[in-house]
Amino acid sequence: MFFSLNNVFAAIIILVTFFSPLIGLCGLLAVILINVSAYIVGFNRDEIRSGLFGFNALFLGLSMGYEFSFNITFVILFITAILVLLLITVWLKGLFAIHHLPFLSFPFILTYWIVSLACSNFTNIQLDESHIYTINDVVRSNASSWYHLVHALDDVPLFPFALSFFKTLSGTFFQTSVLGGMLIAFGLLYFSRIAFSLSVIGFYLAYLFYSVFGADVNDLNYNLLGSNFIFIAIAIGCFFLIPNTYSYISVIILVPVLLLVLLSLGKVLSVFQLKAYSLSFSVVCTAFLYSLNQRWLHQYLHLVTIQYFSAEKTIYKYLNSIQRFKNEHLYKIALPFSGEWNVSQGYEGKITHLGDWSKALDFVIVDSKSNTYREPKSAREGFSRDNFYCYNKEIFSPYDGYVYDIVNTVEDNDIGDVDTEHNWGNTIIINHLNGLFSQISHIKKDSFGVFIGQYITKGTYLATCGNSGRSPEPHIHFQLQTSPTIGSPTLEYPISYFIERTGYEKKLVISEVPKEGAFISNVQVNELLVVGFSFLPGQRIAFKHEASGEVIQWEVFTDAYNRTYIYCKESNSYAYFVNDGVMIYFTDFEGDKSSTLFYFYLAAYRQLLGYYEDLKITDNVPLIHFNRKWIQFFQDFVAPFYLFTKATHTAAFTYVDNVYAPQKLIISSEVEAKLINYRFKKINFEFELKDHKIHRFTIHHKHKTDTFVNVS
Repeated sequence: MFFSLNNVFAAIIILVTFFSPLIGLCGLLAVILINVSAYIVGFNRDEIRSGLFGFNALFLGLSMGYEFSFNITFVILFITAILVLLLITVWLKGLFAIHHLPFLSFPFILTYWIVSLACSNFTNIQLDESHIYTINDVVRSNASSWYHLVHALDDVPLFPFALSFFKTLSGTFFQTSVLGGMLIAFGLLYFSRIAFSLSVIGFYLAYLFYSVFGADVNDLNYNLLGSNFIFIAIAIGCFFLIPNTYSYISVIILVPVLLLVLLSLGKVLSVFQLKAYSLSFSVVCTAFLYSLNQRWLHQYLHLVTIQYFSAEKTIYKYLNSIQRFKNEHLYKIALPFSGEWNVSQGYEGKITHLGDWSKALDFVIVDSKSNTYREPKSAREGFSRDNFYCYNKEIFSPYDGYVYDIVNTVEDNDIGDVDTEHNWGNTIIINHLNGLFSQISHIKKDSFGVFIGQYITKGTYLATCGNSGRSPEPHIHFQLQTSPTIGSPTLEYPISYFIERTGYEKKLVISEVPKEGAFISNVQVNELLVVGFSFLPGQRIAFKHEASGEVIQWEVFTDAYNRTYIYCKESNSYAYFVNDGVMIYFTDFEGDKSSTLFYFYLAAYRQLLGYYEDLKITDNVPLIHFNRKWIQFFQDFVAPFYLFTKATHTAAFTYVDNVYAPQKLIISSEVEAKLINYRFKKINFEFELKDHKIHRFTIHHKHKTDTFVNVS
């Protein structure tokens, strides 16, 4: 009902519904009855368990327990109403799914109207008049100690807004207790700081607009009127949309819209003696979401694609994902050569990379003196193309695809000559599918090792570097494009991984375009690392704790979305990862954060599969996974706008027995969290790789060391 799957919050809601025992019992029986019916009929078990059928039944059960007196006829009506609700729920679920919309509380509203209209003809169904004549309810309940307990705070002096807010929360479950509203507010705060703050904002705006328009603010406490504003604030502010500044602005804009819809629908329905309850929320929310689905450009407001039923999880994982995986949808293009080359002309180059052809790269090989050639040993040797370091060097496929076109008719230029008639020289076009093509030009004539129509994989030998076409000296021209025609306009597209050297220092660059003048090379993977971190579906992994002898067992699986993950049955934890052959990196974790798998997830969060001395790999860790609880509590409130804490992962090689053919490697990594510049949490890890596997995994945390030996 509050878009939550939190069990503590659920327990509080159950307790509050039983402040009026008959109302609570009706709500509970309604949920049980509809879920059992859905189970017997054979509806989706996961949807039943997630509460998809139950929350409308709870609304209906509570409303019927609130409005009608209990007798045998009521029991028959109650069961019939739940069956009608099930049919309407399934019908609306399918109808709304066509437009990718939630059905919200429409099933409850429609079923309630059917029941309410039909009951006017039933003489044996009686309204509960205690809610109409409140004094009767008070007199009848005054002797009850339970009544005195649940209404103990009703007369406590509070600010009018706070009193109205608590009464509205309590009224959501057809209760009138201020204590009940406080408990719901506490449960909402415990479940989600973002959702709680939005509920206050939504209700305050409603309270404000009611006052501005001269409406009676006390109306918000009855018949779920005020709840509509709380629901819309949570739904739009942080559930269906990624919580950010614009989602909050949307809530502010939608509140007066909802107010007009609510009051107008109330007038129309009063003619038929029907209550609107949460209808206005459902109408405005679905209309707004439908409008967002019609957009051409998804700016500012971003729909949630993976629903975690937690605003905090959603925002932290979203922010982490856009930092880490902003180019994850792109092909992982490699550099079309081996060894280290220099970018002689980059994007927006001033020589030939201009206009529609500005997003291209030229590569050469230079020596320590920045020369692209070696001097002739003698005058008799002469100066030719062979003097250039890159001439006749191998060119490789940057990615998988089909050879679309080859030009192999242009002779290589002598040094100093430029063939302006055949601009691109000998060229190959590769179709990488889905509208992406690569073009490599100025290739040496008759050096091609592939043919048109051939399927090739990343790293396949294509040809050698030449000096054909408009090329004053040997070099590789490389560009990405969306058309198969030679010389098509270029496309800005990042290289997935490359090592960039500045002096003696090397750094890993991920998903960027190489800059002009940079010395770059592809990552050279290492067999020990590739095999050691090769977690294949079906593989079982076992680590034994050195001190206690306890054996921890994991297994690798692939889910229906083709996501690979390591699963720990004992802790019911999942660590999702990607291994693209150059790097293994974890994308998500769900489960027990005290489990060894969680520490393994942090330790191997991002690991390069090539050995480079003194190279550090850094990455950001979602704050939902690594933070102090009390700091996290305050961070949650402002997370949609600003992160004042940060968690990072760092990894580096600290030992190798043989640089060229390692048989033993040690990797040290750490995860730390900072509040601005103050570090308040840190864990260190160590991997020892030998015998083609992760031999040892060590955790250093809080002056304690735990070592696990691989016994797989």
